[in-house]
Amino acid sequence: MDMRSFGRRFITGLVAAFCGFALGAGTSQAQEKSRLDEILARGKLVVGVSSESPPFGFVDEKGELVGFDIDVARLIAKATFGDPNKIEFIRQSAAQRWPNAQNGTIDFGAQTTTIYADRAQRVAFTRNYIDGGIVLIVRKDAPFKTLDDLNKPNVTIANLTTPTQEERAKRLFPQAKLQTFDGIASQFNSVKLGRAQAAQLDAPVAAWYVKSNPDMRVMETRLTDVVNTGLFMKPGDFRLWQYFDLVVSEMTGGYLFADYSAIYEKWFGEKPKNAKWYLNNN
Repeated sequence: MDMRSFGRRFITGLVAAFCGFALGAGTSQAQEKSRLDEILARGKLVVGVSSESPPFGFVDEKGELVGFDIDVARLIAKATFGDPNKIEFIRQSAAQRWPNAQNGTIDFGAQTTTIYADRAQRVAFTRNYIDGGIVLIVRKDAPFKTLDDLNKPNVTIANLTTPTQEERAKRLFPQAKLQTFDGIASQFNSVKLGRAQAAQLDAPVAAWYVKSNPDMRVMETRLTDVVNTGLFMKPGDFRLWQYFDLVVSEMTGGYLFADYSAIYEKWFGEKPKNAKWYLNNN
């Protein structure tokens, strides 16, 4: 075989191999559908939420599921289908969040879930849709201005039954007494009724309580840094994640911001900062 013939055969074989590879890749991509396609074909969202975490997700006096996360999920349904009612809520505990996302029981979760690196190893998070972090709530007429004012033997701090709150209270207020509660409502009421002088609450929860209890206030000094809260879903589906992350971006700083702002003000009594404004002015 002369060199020109060998060259022609080699190039022909190379082209055929490349075309075969491209065809196989195209077929594989066509077969690997995103869950987003399933959602659009189904015509509704399936969302995991809490029913025991006011003001994010809880059952009101009428027996209806309400809350900030519920309204946010409905806004996403409206953006997706043009109808906020094209949605099914799965009530789940904090522990059920991860398996329900991983096994596909839910399309995504909206459950006031803080973004941590170890959690991101199990689920995919969107960007932040509401700031979190721990603050102290006290009576409005209380004399406390600094954290040192609370570190006294005649002060009682109300905490939840979580190791992090107990550790934080002992570290920051070693001279104070501690009360421990199973629920946030009991924790808050202890301060309102004067049995405790301060309570550790997540910042949005504290804002919600102050909105309906003008005799209470939030101390300016935070106990933790501001943390991010994201929607979460099964990892590995880039198109699905990209879609919900984009919707969150538009809620917090784009064409959906007016609707999102109305939801935020409804539950927390104040308007949120537009994410674009926030980034450009800090």
